[in-house]
Amino acid sequence: MTKTLFIACAGAGKTTRIVEESIVLTEAGTKVLIITYTRSNQSELLEKFEELGGRHKELFVVKGWYSFILEDVVRPYQQCIFPKRIDGIYLNSRNPHMREGRNIFGRGEKVDGTYNPKHYLTSKNQAHTEFIAKLACRIVKTSKVDISERIGAIYGRIYLDEVQDFAGWDFDLIKLLTKSKELEIHAVGDFRQTIYHTSSKPKKPVSSAEKRTEYAKMGFKIEEMNNCWRSVTSVCTFADTVHADEGYTPTISKVDTTEKATHTGIHYVATKDIAQYIKQYNPLILRHSANSGKELDKYDNLMTFGESKGKTTEHVLIHPTEPFVKFLKGHAKPFGGSATATSRNKLYVAITRARYSVAFIVEDDHFKGMLWQPMN
Repeated sequence: MTKTLFIACAGAGKTTRIVEESIVLTEAGTKVLIITYTRSNQSELLEKFEELGGRHKELFVVKGWYSFILEDVVRPYQQCIFPKRIDGIYLNSRNPHMREGRNIFGRGEKVDGTYNPKHYLTSKNQAHTEFIAKLACRIVKTSKVDISERIGAIYGRIYLDEVQDFAGWDFDLIKLLTKSKELEIHAVGDFRQTIYHTSSKPKKPVSSAEKRTEYAKMGFKIEEMNNCWRSVTSVCTFADTVHADEGYTPTISKVDTTEKATHTGIHYVATKDIAQYIKQYNPLILRHSANSGKELDKYDNLMTFGESKGKTTEHVLIHPTEPFVKFLKGHAKPFGGSATATSRNKLYVAITRARYSVAFIVEDDHFKGMLWQPMN
């Protein structure tokens, strides 16, 4: 069995690599499972399979993490805890057992020593995504099934895509999968792009460092994918500075420098020049939320940092948060506070959407001599 964790920088071409390797395996008759978190990633993988000439679609299986847990782990063995077939998945954005900061009565995991359906399931018998990995682990333990043997009998290789999004009970389930002596598991992702988790307040591991340590404990060999096929050198180098103190391998741009690009690098744009800058370069405009940078509402090419994840565009214009501005000004600890990792990671995601240039909207006098100047 091979277990490898590929830490892929933004623009490393991980989707292409996963699909190219999968095509080779499926041509040899091996069934491959790719598990990823978002529906957009699932669609991208399926489209790339067709684009690259994959022929055996029946051997190329793409599932969401929650769907995999429900279909391959929970339902086959759920009768040991819940006899009635679980109908589906209910997507939670927060803990469903909390209301106005208080626990809802009767939602504990067990009642009189028996697993409580109200803890794991909705009134319509759908599994809460908040606790579905936990439920899977409980079912595996109660049924005493070797889930790694079952999954290994179906698939020859599993790709865990966007592994930075996994946390808490997800890792307990992954540990169970790694017990297989036959199944190959390739985990692929970039912990610098962690901006949400599969549950709202997961138990450890939560931080990027904790997750990397956990993979190492499970016996994953770690490989770096630090060649970037998306961004020019100036953008890659700048993006690397966001996590400069975390030990990542420097990113190497593989973008052809002979390509004609009249506007490259990092820029600062005064508020009064926003309209002219947008007219001239048509950038993807990024902001923290729909409630920030309200003056940008009139522009079409507008997204939040989170929504932009996975996008590629020639130019990016960023409406920075206060920590972003502190970072740009060279503060020693710009990302202070409880949301340190998320804030830092959102900046990295925003920067690495760009192929040629990244610009920040600024008003601070610190940037006075560095401002972009409109053409006359």
